[in-house]
Amino acid sequence: MRVRRTTGPLRRGWWAALAVAAALVAASPLTGSSATPPSPGPAPVPPVAVTADDRRVLDRAEQLLTRECMNRAGFQLWLGPPKRTDEPRVFPYVVDDVEWARAHGFGTDLIEAANARRLADPNQRYFAALPRDRRAAALVALNGARPEGLEARLPSGGVIRHSAEGCTAQAWHRLYGNLAAWYRSSKVVAQLASLRERRVLADPAWTAALRPWSQCLRQRGYPVDTPGQLREHVADRGRAAEVAAAVAEARCAEGGLAATARALDARHGADLAAAHRQDVATRDRLERAALSRARAVVAASEDR
Repeated sequence: MRVRRTTGPLRRGWWAALAVAAALVAASPLTGSSATPPSPGPAPVPPVAVTADDRRVLDRAEQLLTRECMNRAGFQLWLGPPKRTDEPRVFPYVVDDVEWARAHGFGTDLIEAANARRLADPNQRYFAALPRDRRAAALVALNGARPEGLEARLPSGGVIRHSAEGCTAQAWHRLYGNLAAWYRSSKVVAQLASLRERRVLADPAWTAALRPWSQCLRQRGYPVDTPGQLREHVADRGRAAEVAAAVAEARCAEGGLAATARALDARHGADLAAAHRQDVATRDRLERAALSRARAVVAASEDR
């Protein structure tokens, strides 16, 4: 995907038309002298976010639809493995699971495994082996000729864009229907996690909770003030040193830092979700509606 950041008005699409229609309805006069406003109905129920399993179905269906489109265009595409649950960044603030620390340290083994999977990706090898003109044509077929037609103004500033053409966009359209609304809302919501983490790390309560945690680490032989410093402290000392440091980090986090991190993460996450409630609701509604289509796509592929 080719991405450009720029400035400019955000396209509102059918939301603007909906707002106009609502205004016209509200302005319509009541007929008859005894007319009274209708009683309000029940409050709308917000869409339920899809589960991790649901998201794997959506991801699989997107891959299948993209492959089908690329095959029609004369190119090959291999399906990737299902999304894993052991992603390296399980602990954005501090490792707080002693058993996980004993197994993975700070997660460098998971990062190395993920990098190995990327290097073994047959799609990377296939695209690299194509002649230059065919490679360019394949990329256009996949992502469109130019990143135009879809855009999202990110909460951190700037605009991210993607082509509304190409096999990737076609797969999104078949799944989510309102392509512009889904692209915009999904990109906005995707950035909320990194914004939430930044807010937690800048919160005075986090800074205060670091002090007893740091003292605990110093008593164990690690003269550090933050989890980041601890990782740097053992970066070149081998696997055993990494695991020992991670276990110490998790043990000391039990003294209050882990609980503080969870509380701050929940609070800042709720604040950001409330500030961007329209995008969260739109993303959840479109993804929930796409699930039946995604399951049908996956089931059809299994029947072949």
